[in-house]
Amino acid sequence: MRDSTGPVALPYGLLSRLHQVRSRVAPALRQVVYGGRPSWTREPNTLPWFDQPDALEHVAGADAELLRAWVRDGYVVVDGLVDPADIDAMVATLDGLWDAQAPVPHLVLLDLRDAADAAPRNVAHDEVLAWDGARRARVRAASDWRIHGFHYVDAPARRIFNEPRLRAFASRLFGRPARPFAAINFMKGSRQHLHQDMGVFHIYPHNYLIGAWIACEDVAADSGPLVLHPGSHRAPFFPGFTDYPQTNLRTADDTLAAAYEAYVDDVASRYPREEFIARKGQALFWHGMLVHGGAPVLRTGSTRKSMVLHYTVRGADRAKEVRGPVRW
Repeated sequence: MRDSTGPVALPYGLLSRLHQVRSRVAPALRQVVYGGRPSWTREPNTLPWFDQPDALEHVAGADAELLRAWVRDGYVVVDGLVDPADIDAMVATLDGLWDAQAPVPHLVLLDLRDAADAAPRNVAHDEVLAWDGARRARVRAASDWRIHGFHYVDAPARRIFNEPRLRAFASRLFGRPARPFAAINFMKGSRQHLHQDMGVFHIYPHNYLIGAWIACEDVAADSGPLVLHPGSHRAPFFPGFTDYPQTNLRTADDTLAAAYEAYVDDVASRYPREEFIARKGQALFWHGMLVHGGAPVLRTGSTRKSMVLHYTVRGADRAKEVRGPVRW
């Protein structure tokens, strides 16, 4: 189904019920057809063109310089792929969530804190609006809040998620049709620990994963910009994830997760560090193995509004076959 904003997203409630049904039926079917063997054990792990030893020999065309940078650095920055009006409309709705007249059904605000040193928690939008104004203001100021899947409930966010220019560029990088499958809206600097997105998602064949970080405002150096380590995508994957994509940060125990973080820190130390001081509307595409994170927020009260999309190719996201428990 489509409307004027692109593909129509199913309501959260219906999506949740469909997911529950699929989660029960799919493992049973795999057990009958394949004896329960995961799909990735039956398919070759053929890396994308840009991770092949002769990748640079295949770079040609008007965008050859961008493609060479992609192979070399693991990221590129592109202008003009997102409508500024959609960014403005989406950000206005996000900013207005704290004082909205009515709650957005099924919407959850993540990592809310009652004080800067309090434990973060995820809170439904209707609960946030039930707080008195003073508490809402206090929590908003103390929280590095974010939202997953805002495109399900907001038309401008959905247009960005489905933006053909973004998808076409990701497809050019993959060398085959790309599809968006995850979205996060950040309103402040994330301060995220260094990580690789391949350690968060369940992708097979390896490295068919691209992130796109879209600046929704001009980013200041003291507001916690995105941190990148160019070239780090060429480092080997963490050897402790021996049965990836089954085991990654989502499914690892605390000991293994800590070992992964130490490994990524060591990888980062061997590559240069850059901060992306973005201009509104710029899109930074990065390789799923590129080490990145969030710089410290040096100016209290500053924002760093962004939307992050992730792209893969048909069949490469194996999350539905992964056995729990999961961390998130």
